[in-house]
Amino acid sequence: MKTKYISLLAIFTLSSLLSASLTGCAEKWDEYPWLVGDSESIDQEDEDGLGKTDIKVLEAELKGAIPFMIDYASHPYQYERSNSIDNYAGYWTTSQNNFEFGGPLPTLYTFPNNYLGGPMSNAVFVKAKNAIFYATELGKPEWRAIALIIQAYVGHETTDFYGSIPFNDWRKVKRTPPLTYEKGIDIYKQIFKDLEEAITILKERQPSKDELVLIEIEKTSLGQGDWRRWVKFANSIRLRMALNIVKYDASLAQTMAEKSVNDEIGVFDEKRGDAYDFGYYHEFDNGTHPTHFICIKWLDTRLGGSLENILKRYDNPLLGAWFNRNSNAINTSSGSFSGISANQDWFGIRQGVAMINKSNEKNGYGPFSTCTQVVERMPRNYLKRTEVLFLRAEGALRGWNMGGTAQEFYERGIRLAFNENNITDELLISSYLNKETIGKQDLIDPYSAGNGIKGRVTAGVKWSDSDDNELKLEKIITQKYIAIFPQSAEAWTTFRRTGYPRLFPVKLNNMPKVDTELHLRRIPIIETTNNKDEIKNSMEPAMGGPNNGGTRLFWDVPTEQRGEIIEPNSDSRVVIPVNF
Repeated sequence: MKTKYISLLAIFTLSSLLSASLTGCAEKWDEYPWLVGDSESIDQEDEDGLGKTDIKVLEAELKGAIPFMIDYASHPYQYERSNSIDNYAGYWTTSQNNFEFGGPLPTLYTFPNNYLGGPMSNAVFVKAKNAIFYATELGKPEWRAIALIIQAYVGHETTDFYGSIPFNDWRKVKRTPPLTYEKGIDIYKQIFKDLEEAITILKERQPSKDELVLIEIEKTSLGQGDWRRWVKFANSIRLRMALNIVKYDASLAQTMAEKSVNDEIGVFDEKRGDAYDFGYYHEFDNGTHPTHFICIKWLDTRLGGSLENILKRYDNPLLGAWFNRNSNAINTSSGSFSGISANQDWFGIRQGVAMINKSNEKNGYGPFSTCTQVVERMPRNYLKRTEVLFLRAEGALRGWNMGGTAQEFYERGIRLAFNENNITDELLISSYLNKETIGKQDLIDPYSAGNGIKGRVTAGVKWSDSDDNELKLEKIITQKYIAIFPQSAEAWTTFRRTGYPRLFPVKLNNMPKVDTELHLRRIPIIETTNNKDEIKNSMEPAMGGPNNGGTRLFWDVPTEQRGEIIEPNSDSRVVIPVNF
């Protein structure tokens, strides 16, 4: 058959292949690459190919799908994560305002901009289609199980980014618009069922190491030849999703969380020989994490101001482990010397500030803090063990059966975060765990002083049973935020649902209906003639609100209160989180 449309998925698959040959910051596109209908007619006849009937081809397809849960090649990563999610989390701030690929980015809170569609990458769906629909009849239901798990990972994250996605049309690789966008809660409930099915199949089939190597690249294997690790991954995804919906449906959240933790195989934990080697590529194609390459080679990102201030206030040694002091003397935006000489301190950039055109190491934001070789050699995680410990801490705080106390998991999470980064000094770790009060540093921007702001995090580290649950949760989430770096998707989602950690408000905001204190609640889709009807007739009804950055996701229940105006010349009142 012939069609005038190419799927979102086909476009992203093509873009990923092209990215391997790009040598600059990126290459220009004539159209937004996530839009439907911009291609010439293509022949989609027999689109399932040999993988529908040949198990060896199906296995090769599935092997190719797994690495696309997050595309860690530098160009796709910058497009899909670095210039959006990584910034929304407050971990990084993009330090340039123009790119060869994707167009201008005056601030991260500019609408429209060419990076808003980046995270809507769904290559996993097309590559895993045959495993979803034909693996069982070809005698390998375990491959359907693996495909369900990786689609669950991508599906829930992308739903959390946009609020609504055409989950089942993506799964079927529907290529002819309109696609049907689904309610977030319906997608979540289906993924819960998919994960349960996948876990059941893997326990029944128990594929051997020799079998698993057929669908995993041996050098970068996720499961390390052990099907139990895939079950742990599925349970850990389900635990994460459970905490996401705690304000929306506390009963369902508790059920899913307890089912995950109390499963006989369970979730990720600290055991080095168990979950340690799961969830990331443990060998690298180019010897570097893309965040390091984007920061050091392309000079496109610098330490985020929120993360800088949080780490400074806690005097956390991870600041020096992950980031360098300013590389050169810093001049002000007017060109005069700011008084900050080279190698003096760590400096991060606040979210939403006005970017400049192509700073280098000696001007603009170029001298601000870059990342170290520790970040360069970080594993390419999908879901970190530290996250699971803090999820269990939060569940236990809520009275759920997590197999231990909130304090136990909280302290284990902090210890693991240090140990993963080769900080093992017990006196240092004990001292950190016993911090009752923290520093009072403010954010200073020596390039543009008007971007400075008073620090906001005040919660200590030491666990105290006399604290109320809200303060206990603030401690859990703030330390989780540090521990899961650089997993920005979970950090941003957790901030939106809890209000923690206390990130700085956006400085310059050109996003319709976005509150600078509440930040972006979802990524809006840029409307075109190709997707206008889908947005109006499908996406917006599914989301229950308009297609803008202020519309909340289904799990983002508004429980917060508002306090005083803190920042001068602003009418936005500080957020007071309320989670209990």
